[in-house]
Amino acid sequence: MFVHRRAELYQENGASVDIFRLNAKETSLAYYKFNNTFVLSGGKEELTNVLNAKKYKKILIHFVDHHMIESIEASQAAKTPILIWIHGVETEKWYRRWFNFSGDAAALEKTLASIKENKKRTDFMKSVYESKTLNIKFIFVSKWFKEAVAEADTNAFVEDYSIIHNVVDDKMFDYVPKDANQRKKILSIRPFASHKYANDLSVKAILALSQKDYFEEFEFNIYGHGVLFDKTLEPIKHFSNVHIHNYFLPQTEIAKLHKEHGIFLCPTRLDSQGVSMCEAMSSGLIPITNGVTAIPEFVDDECGCLAGREDSQGLADAIDFLYHHPEEFQKKAHEETMQYRKSH
Repeated sequence: MFVHRRAELYQENGASVDIFRLNAKETSLAYYKFNNTFVLSGGKEELTNVLNAKKYKKILIHFVDHHMIESIEASQAAKTPILIWIHGVETEKWYRRWFNFSGDAAALEKTLASIKENKKRTDFMKSVYESKTLNIKFIFVSKWFKEAVAEADTNAFVEDYSIIHNVVDDKMFDYVPKDANQRKKILSIRPFASHKYANDLSVKAILALSQKDYFEEFEFNIYGHGVLFDKTLEPIKHFSNVHIHNYFLPQTEIAKLHKEHGIFLCPTRLDSQGVSMCEAMSSGLIPITNGVTAIPEFVDDECGCLAGREDSQGLADAIDFLYHHPEEFQKKAHEETMQYRKSH
């Protein structure tokens, strides 16, 4: 969907865009229409033929793989400027997502069996990063991700690149001043498909806060979906002030919820940016998260609260601090702080 939205915005700004969906198993060229946008579909040979049939000013790639590169190299477009967005999984070493097999022998065995394929992928990415035959510029969403993951995991140096954060629609997620009482209304909107989202740390933080004599003054609204949903939230579902919603929301509904809450609880174990967190900040909510991976590029003490790695008590302490210091809550949620966020 994000590729489709980019294409729409390019077209709105006067750029002519063709979209090609590469599936190496396909042996013929086809097309389909999605929301008034035509998408070509085919295998490696079909992509090469398309690139030979029409001269493009630029080639834009998401989720690059060797099939794409080989198709371009075999075409007359081999010297065309290429922009490659690096999203994560294509450039990470297998152990980056340790949290998905921690305590799970079956998941660990599956991961260990895929190490050879993972090495092939990271070796391929090194060759792309250091390519002298193709005219490539890379786009990363954060400085941390470029240096600590992409380059570190492939043992490569990326020379031509830009750091461009994932876009936040500040018209949809517009700033609305927060009343001090909204520090007691806490929102969490997270997938429950992986331990990377650290929803278990949110649960532990809520359990720690439940020991406070003012706990019932809080209202927690937790939205999400995934295989870990029921098991993760089981310890807190009995609290009358914890409202659990097992579904995802469209962006318009998320924007409405932002206006009703004051704190966005979004712990993490691995984030190259944290787009939902940034959307909440755009709306004026105070993010409470973990200061790991790329998060400190987007949040600091001026506008949020950062706990340590795996520190659920730190999350609880941040909520406790804002409860007892409403003036600090309003200072962090002030519109001037919003401008600080945008400038950084």
